[in-house]
Amino acid sequence: MTPKDVWAVTWQKVTTETNENVATYSKRGSNVNPPFQGKVEFEDEGLQNCSIVIRGVSRGDESCYKCLFNTFPDGPISGRTCLQVNELYGPSLLITQTNNSHTTLSCSATGRPVPIVTWDDMMIEHSTMVNVTHLNGTVTVTITFTLAAFSLPDKDTRVGCVVSLFSGGVTKNVSMVIPARTQSSFPGEKWFSTCLQ
Repeated sequence: MTPKDVWAVTWQKVTTETNENVATYSKRGSNVNPPFQGKVEFEDEGLQNCSIVIRGVSRGDESCYKCLFNTFPDGPISGRTCLQVNELYGPSLLITQTNNSHTTLSCSATGRPVPIVTWDDMMIEHSTMVNVTHLNGTVTVTITFTLAAFSLPDKDTRVGCVVSLFSGGVTKNVSMVIPARTQSSFPGEKWFSTCLQ
C-alpha cells in the first residue's frame, strides 16, 4: 500500500452496542473525539503508521480497539487489538500466635483475574485456601497454615508469601519473621504486614 492509497486512519473502541470513534488522523491533521480528549493521544501520526496511547488506564478502558485504514477506492482495511486491565492488591501477611500453643500464618491478595497466592517456603504444605468473589469482579484469595508451637524452630524464621496473576507480568511478595519458640510471647499476639503499591 502506498501513501496515496490511504486518505484517513480511524481508531474505534468496540462496544456491544456500536463502534465508538476515538480518534482520526488524515492529511488535514489529527482529531481526538470527546470523551477521549486528554486521555488518548497519537504516538505516531501518519497514514501508514498511526498508533495511539491511552493514559491513566482504568477498567472502563477495557475493550477491543479497531484501527481502520480508509483507502480509496478499495474501502477500509482494519486491524484489531484488545486491552485487558489487570488488578492486583496486596499481599497481606498475618501471623497469629494463640495461647503459646499454635501459630497461624495467613496470606491474602485481591485481584482480577483471580490471583495466585503461594508460600515462598516450599516446606509449608497443606494450606487451606478460601476464595471470595466481590461485586466489582475482583476475587480475594486467602491461604492459611497452622502449626503447633512446639514444631517451630528454635531460631527466628522468615516466612514469605508471593502473589501473581494468571496472565503473568505482575508479581508481589511480602515476608515476616516468626520469633523463635524459645522466646516468650503473649497469648493472642499478632504480627501483620502488607505489601503496598
